[in-house]
Formats: sequence, C-alpha cells, structure tokens
Amino acid sequence: MTKLKLLLDTGKIIRMYGPATVRVVSGQVMVLGAVFNPGNEITISRYRSYAVKSLVDSTLDIELMEGGSIEEPLPGEEPLDFWVAQIDSLLRKEHRTFMVLGPTDSGKSSIAALIANRALLRGLLVGIVDADVGQADIGLPGFVTAGKVSKPILWLRELNPWKMRFVGYITPSRAEKRIVGAIVDLVWKLRSSNIDVVVIDTDGWVQGINSIEYKLEAAHYSGVDSVVVVGDRELYRMVTHALKTGKFEVIYLPTPQVKRLRDKGDRRILRSERYKAFFKSATTRQIALDKVSILGSCFFMGSEITSEELGRIQRVIDVPVEAASETYDTIYIITVGQPSMESIAKLREAIGKDVYVLDKNIMRGALVAILCEDNEECAAGLLEDIDFKKGVIRVKTRYEGDIRGLFIGGTRLSEEYTEVGRPLRCAI
Repeated sequence: MTKLKLLLDTGKIIRMYGPATVRVVSGQVMVLGAVFNPGNEITISRYRSYAVKSLVDSTLDIELMEGGSIEEPLPGEEPLDFWVAQIDSLLRKEHRTFMVLGPTDSGKSSIAALIANRALLRGLLVGIVDADVGQADIGLPGFVTAGKVSKPILWLRELNPWKMRFVGYITPSRAEKRIVGAIVDLVWKLRSSNIDVVVIDTDGWVQGINSIEYKLEAAHYSGVDSVVVVGDRELYRMVTHALKTGKFEVIYLPTPQVKRLRDKGDRRILRSERYKAFFKSATTRQIALDKVSILGSCFFMGSEITSEELGRIQRVIDVPVEAASETYDTIYIITVGQPSMESIAKLREAIGKDVYVLDKNIMRGALVAILCEDNEECAAGLLEDIDFKKGVIRVKTRYEGDIRGLFIGGTRLSEEYTEVGRPLRCAI
C-alpha cells in the first residue's frame, strides 16, 4: 500500500484507478457530479476509475492498494465537466425520468450515478432501476432491481435493493419482453412512492435492431423524458432517428478516452460475488408443492400422468422416471439421468406427441424468485431438489417469511456460485 498527500489547485482534474481510498483533508472536490467536503472519504474499487476535480484549492490523503494508480489526463480526455453541464441542463428543464443507453464498459452506470448525484444536490428524491440482468449492480444477476438513493454514490453497488422483478436469464436477448415489463413496473412503483427522479440503467447489448427496439419500448411505456446515449455515435444516430417525432430528448455523452475496462473474467467474478453476497447466510426451506404457485416451469403447466403410464414411459426410455406431465402437444418427463436420443424418438413415435426430458440432476442450482404477498418477487433462491413422492420442493434462500410461489429461471449456479451450462428453456 502506498500513502501520499496530494495538493490540487482549483479546477485541477486527476484520474484515479482503484483499489484506492481518498480522504478530503481540506477544500472541496467533485466525483461523478457528487461534491465531497473535508472529512468525506471516497472508496474506489479495483474495477473502477474516476475523474476527481478540485472545485477549490484542495488537499487529499490517498491510499493506493496494489493495482491502484493516479494520473493526470491530457486536455480534452476527461468529459466530466461536459457530462455535468448536460445533465444539469436537463434537470433545469424539469426532466425527471432518464434512460441511459450504451455498449458494455461505455460508462453507463457512471452516468446513472452522476444523474442521481446532480438530482440529489437539488433536493430531489431519486430512484434507480438497474435493468442490466447480466451485470447487475443493485440486485442479483437475472433480476431487474430498483434502489432508492439517499446519499451521493459512485457505484450502483452501493445501493440496497428496494423492489425486484425476476427475468431468470443473464442474457437479455432471451427475455426482452420480461425486461420491458419489469422496467415499466418498477418505474411506476418508484413514482408511486414519491420519488422525483428515476434513472434507468440498461444493459450493454446494442448490436442489432432488437437490442435497441425493446429498450425504446421500455422508454416509451415508462414515460421517459431523456434518453442519454453514452460512447456510441452510431447508436445515438439510430435512437435519434427512431425518436425524432417523439417526446423524448436524446443527448450524446462521450466516454472518457482512457478508462478501466473489464474483461469477461472480471464480469464473471463480479456476478459470482453478487451471488455469494445474496446466498452466504441462506438456509434450505421445504415447501409443499400444493401450497404454492409455480411459474416458469414446463412440467408444472401440464396435467400429472398416472403411475401406470409412468411405468410404460420408463420401459421405453430405460432410465428412472420420477414424474411426468402432459399438455396438449408435449409430454414433460422428469428423469434421473439422460436417456438416449433413440429412445426419446421411439417414445415420441409411440405416443404421437413431442417429448421433453428434464434430468433432475440438471435442475439443481436453478435460480428462482420467491413470490410473496400479491405474488410479488421479494427474494431470490436456488432450487435444491423436488421430492415428487412427498410433494415438496427444497429451496435455498435467506427469506424467512411466508412463501406464496416460486418463479423458476433458466440460469443455474454451481456450488461455487458460478453459472454452469447453457441457459435452459425449462429448468423443471
């Protein structure tokens, strides 16, 4: 660890890379639109970098951990002043709902935090909807989560989840409709709780029309005032063309020319850290299947098949069969082990319906949402097991209250809280 004291003249900007801690000894500095005074401390994660601007002559005590550094940006490299001026202008126009768009690592979450910080300085109540299901900061990957901002923030991970909506996938391309519905619902939930300013932080998927279209649908139904495009001029052009006769104001904010990038490994580690934080004190709950609703399940949508029919199915596919259900065109079969493709084809021909095999070993670790009063998502869980003979399902969760239902997703976690396998159409 390196300790140093830094004197900054009025208007001076430095760029800091974490991990580091900064304490304001004298003066006043601005980071992401938030103002820090003597005695305030700023913590910078190893995954983050920030421009620090002295608003008056200032003295900083800095601790740099391994990997942390300080540098002086070249003229024009840091767009902090431009960011602040643009957002302040929108707030003066009484814009109160913002959506932030941009590719991965463009600075979207930093802009979302900056909007929140500038609104707080005006005495406004602020809420943020974290709609990045793959790299969630406020909540858990696989969820769209809302948080309320009560003090200046530099990273959305500083916020606690207030409300969450389950998507079930960490890839937005599989769940656009769910994400749109979740965003709109949470925006209106925040507004109904007397929040003045709402900021929607979106995912970094911006390749192709579909990736942009569903975000603009969410903006439309959420009543967004401003769409802020970060770091992608072509995306800005596409959005302005799509919204040229709409009620939105679209602005472009540049990404800093020098920034800390996260590779796939970093993003995987960050997701794993979120899972560990949510489930570190979880216990196993045993829930009677006939007492709860089950959403997101192929099997539980069907009518249960008799034990006699189960026996016939097992003789054809030649692996243990625990349960099966039937819809108008498909048989869903819960097995222990995976039957051969030939035996599945034989069964399909014999019954004249499609066959979908769900290996019980694969369903373990599926990410689920706990549904509480009014079937609203109130917690996360991991599916551990289903005992079809006893009619119970076991779920690992921190939630201790009454459970009204489960919403099962297509993401599975290992015991080390990393995603395993491909996203499933049906975990069960």
